[in-house]
Amino acid sequence: MAMTMIGQSDLAWMQGLQGAALPGTAILQRATMTPDGMGGYSESWAAVGTVAARVYTQASRALAEGEQGAQIVSETRWFVTLPAGTQVTAADRILAGGRLYQVTEVNNGQDWQTAVRCSVTKLDEGAE
Repeated sequence: MAMTMIGQSDLAWMQGLQGAALPGTAILQRATMTPDGMGGYSESWAAVGTVAARVYTQASRALAEGEQGAQIVSETRWFVTLPAGTQVTAADRILAGGRLYQVTEVNNGQDWQTAVRCSVTKLDEGAE
């Protein structure tokens, strides 16, 4: 049986289709360290780009009472999809829809990548 590989034009078509399904925008933020004059550093966040994005949850569950100090704890997994080729790392932050997310994982090493998919933690999780 002959194995058929997808070509660059097929991959570009799939990336375009995936990109068309990103309804919002996101601002990518990267930490910068500035010397504080006392031997330490001050961290600040700078915008490094704005891209199309889709923020969504994939799974959510509630832990049984007693598992977390007799409190019911909700676990929501957040993801952000960005256009293929977007430069983002697990040290970056994403601001989308008025909410701030810390990137925890990125599918940067994936073959035939049609989009960048980031696992993220919502930094203001307790605010809602």
